[in-house]
Amino acid sequence: MKGLAYVAGVAALALGALAAPWTRASAANAYPDRPIHAIVPFPAGGINDLVARMVFDQLAKTLHGQIIIDNRPGAGGMIGSKFAVDSPPDGYTILLGAASSMVVAPNMYSKATYHTEKDLIPVGGIGSVPSVMCVPAKSPFKSLGGLIAAAKAKPYALNYGSAGIGTSHHMQTVLLEQLTGIHMTHVPYKGGAPAMTDLIGGQIQLLLEPLPTAVPHVKAGDVRALGVTSKARSPLLPTIPTFMQAGVKNYSATTWFGVFVPVHTPAGLVRKLGNALIKTLDGPALKSRLRERGIEPMPMDHKAFAKFVASENVLWKKVIDQGHLKVR
Repeated sequence: MKGLAYVAGVAALALGALAAPWTRASAANAYPDRPIHAIVPFPAGGINDLVARMVFDQLAKTLHGQIIIDNRPGAGGMIGSKFAVDSPPDGYTILLGAASSMVVAPNMYSKATYHTEKDLIPVGGIGSVPSVMCVPAKSPFKSLGGLIAAAKAKPYALNYGSAGIGTSHHMQTVLLEQLTGIHMTHVPYKGGAPAMTDLIGGQIQLLLEPLPTAVPHVKAGDVRALGVTSKARSPLLPTIPTFMQAGVKNYSATTWFGVFVPVHTPAGLVRKLGNALIKTLDGPALKSRLRERGIEPMPMDHKAFAKFVASENVLWKKVIDQGHLKVR
């Protein structure tokens, strides 16, 4: 009897092992059979929220499912990101990751409670947004080269604004300082809007503002644009040179967005979600809507996006370390 029980047990284990791949495949095929929660670790109404709602609304249709937006702002995106990290790795919690929350915050804050490359799986890219070097309309600076020359002549005399420590405004300006050897004074604000208000009023001398929010002020004549941070010129500001065209060698920086899931999420679900994201971003209507807002679609599969995130992590860790920006 004991022998028969042993044989039966071994047979059950063998059948379980054979069934496991089939079960995982079936789960991926059935996915999603309930609502997916998309964690947006930033407040409603901002660019991160805008991107999430534009893309995830269409992604839900591609998946023939439902995606519920869950805004969990705080601590530069770290609160919502940590919530996603701690969620079950079953494909039903996805995270809108941004450059600030994925590669800046974990490297800047020593008390960060997650590490992107260890705790999350990059599913795919969504889009990237360059920034625009803006100065007041009455500024004496007519070119980026002229601004850099003035900063070299008088270190720390120029004040630059940001939406806060670790934001794209801040980090991309620090990168400019490091690549050109200039030094300026950082004036952090509680958001980009008050920083832009003070720029227009002349209280600060420059602001690297994300393209979607910079364009209306440039076109209204409130501010003057001196350069864009991307490798190529923006169709929304075609007469404005890139930083590299303006003489800043090797300068290329954008704010980017992508989809992440908790580590240990089954590969089949990651693949299905990633393929659906690429298909969604290839839709002409969504592509047009994104570009109208200055967001360049960035469709990438899991491997390409993981490689991109790794390279961004190296870049911004170096900027943070070189600038002694680590927050203890």
